[in-house]
Amino acid sequence: MKKNLLTLLLAVGTLLSMGQGKDDGQELINTFFDLYKSKGYDVALKYTLTTNKWIQPRGDEMNNIIVQLAKEVKVMGDFLGYEEIKSKKVGSRFRIASYLAYYQRDPVRFTFELYKNGMGWEISNFTFDFKFDEEIEESMKLIDGN
Repeated sequence: MKKNLLTLLLAVGTLLSMGQGKDDGQELINTFFDLYKSKGYDVALKYTLTTNKWIQPRGDEMNNIIVQLAKEVKVMGDFLGYEEIKSKKVGSRFRIASYLAYYQRDPVRFTFELYKNGMGWEISNFTFDFKFDEEIEESMKLIDGN
């Protein structure tokens, strides 16, 4: 009887710990990249707005962002995947995370600012850029002490 009770308690404890994911907004980033890969960058970019009721793009603002990204990635070949460069959580309600999205030619950096409001996590700011190599080179100098 004691053995069965112990086994049951261990099983329940394991299930409870598995059900508790990290509370850092990562599911928003995962959804972004799932959409990016399966439906395209335009759908993924529009998704970033749906996570935050406070952001309302004016006029052609979202279309301009999509066109800007399209100009660059159109000539970069196939999308190969992505990975996190760096993530920093500040307190319990704010996180900034940078990712590289890999293409055949060059990577693109995506940076997400995530904020946990009273309702849950939202993307409070989002940027992408292609000119980050100098920043990375500079950070390497600091690490090496040169």
